[in-house]
Amino acid sequence: MAGVSRSNEIFMIVVSLVAGVAGTGIGGIIGVLLKNKGRAVMGRVLAFAGGVMTGVVSFEMIPEAIEKSTVSGSDYIGVLIGISATVGGMLVIVALNKIVRVIDEKYASGKGVSQIATALIMQNEDAVRMSKNDENSREMLRTGIVMFLAIALHNFPEGMAIGASGVAETSVGIMVAIVIALHDVPEGMVISAPLASGGMKPFGAVALSFVAGASTVLGAVAGVLLGGISTLSTGICMGVAGGAMIYVTFLEIIPEATDACEGKLPSVSVIAGIICSAVFVYAF
Repeated sequence: MAGVSRSNEIFMIVVSLVAGVAGTGIGGIIGVLLKNKGRAVMGRVLAFAGGVMTGVVSFEMIPEAIEKSTVSGSDYIGVLIGISATVGGMLVIVALNKIVRVIDEKYASGKGVSQIATALIMQNEDAVRMSKNDENSREMLRTGIVMFLAIALHNFPEGMAIGASGVAETSVGIMVAIVIALHDVPEGMVISAPLASGGMKPFGAVALSFVAGASTVLGAVAGVLLGGISTLSTGICMGVAGGAMIYVTFLEIIPEATDACEGKLPSVSVIAGIICSAVFVYAF
C-alpha cells in the first residue's frame, strides 16, 4: 500500500515482539513468584485490559475497518465487508479453541501431542521436580502445557491486530500493542504458575511463557504483509483482528476476570478501561 514505509513496518514488528514476548515473559516471572497468591489483583488487571480492548476495537478498529473497506463510494459495501471480516475474526478464534480442545483431550488421554509436549519440558529427569505418583502435580503440569499451547495460538491474531492497525496508523498500532502487552501479563501467569506448582523449575516455566509470546511476532508479520497490500486489505485485516479481540475479550478475558475477582470490581475495571481507551483514541 502506498505511503507505508518499510521502516514503519519493521517498527511495528519490533513493537509486537516487545508486547508479546515481554508481556507474557513478565507475567511468567510474576506467576512463578506469586503462583496463585495474586489471583484477585490480576483479575482486576485482566478486566481493565478487557475494557481497553473493547474500547479500542469499538472506537477505532471496527470503524477503521469499515472506512477502509468502502469501495466504489458505497458505504453499505464498506459496512458489509467490515462486519463480515469482524465475524470472520471471531470464527478464527472458535476454530483455534477447537484445536486447543483436541490437544487437551489428546494430552489428557496420553496420546500424540502429550508425548511431544512432555518431551519438550522433560529433557532430563531434573527438569521436573515431582513424584511420579503425585497426581496433583501432574494435573498442574498438564494445565500449564495446555495453557501454553492455547495462548501461543491466540497470540497470532493479536499480533495480526498490531501489524494491521500499525500499517493503517502507527499510533493506533502502538495503543493496540500496549493493550495486548497488558493483557499478556496475566496470560504469562496462567502458564508459569501451574507449571511451577506442578514441579517444573522456575527457569523452564518462565522460558515457556516467553516462547508463548513469540507467535505475536508471526501474527504481526502477517498483519503487516496482508494489510500493506491495499487499503481494502488493511480494512479486512483490521476487521478480522478486531473480531478476534472481541471474542477473546467477552468470552475469555472478562469471564476469567470475574471468576478471579468477586464483587463489582471487575465491572468497574472494565468500565475504567473503556473510558481510558476512549480518551486515548479521541485525544490523540
